[in-house]
Amino acid sequence: MSRRTSRRNSGPEHVSPNLTPLLDIVLQLITFFMMLVHFGSKVEESALIVKLPVAPAALPGDDPGMDRLVVSLDTTGRLVSGKEEVPPIEQPAWWMRQAGLRREGAELVALPVTQSLQTRVFVRGDRRLAYGRLRESLAQGQQAGFERFSLIVKRSEEE
Repeated sequence: MSRRTSRRNSGPEHVSPNLTPLLDIVLQLITFFMMLVHFGSKVEESALIVKLPVAPAALPGDDPGMDRLVVSLDTTGRLVSGKEEVPPIEQPAWWMRQAGLRREGAELVALPVTQSLQTRVFVRGDRRLAYGRLRESLAQGQQAGFERFSLIVKRSEEE
């Protein structure tokens, strides 16, 4: 009986490959592709058609874990954040409402509440939008207490 079992396990019919290197490679590939995926299009509501300006020195954002507010301005000057669309006449009140919400949130987690907010505002302005209109919206955000603004642009025309 011992001869039969030894013959079954050692013969060419029974092969047990070592899967450890294969699993290691698969996990490395998964990690590699996860790092390359661009999550910005979902975060920034890419459903809105906004043609970004091109700047060769455009750099990616630094810390994705920070408090952030992403807004888009279309060619008419309408501000879009998430599913909310705000016409130009209502934007000062919208900025004040957003600042109030962030100050309330800071109070809830026991952070020091100051006049200036630590929220980074990412602005996607359409390249056909007049700069004066974009600057007006940024000034309204500054009056509400936001200080950190980042303008989102494309590095090249192909992106």
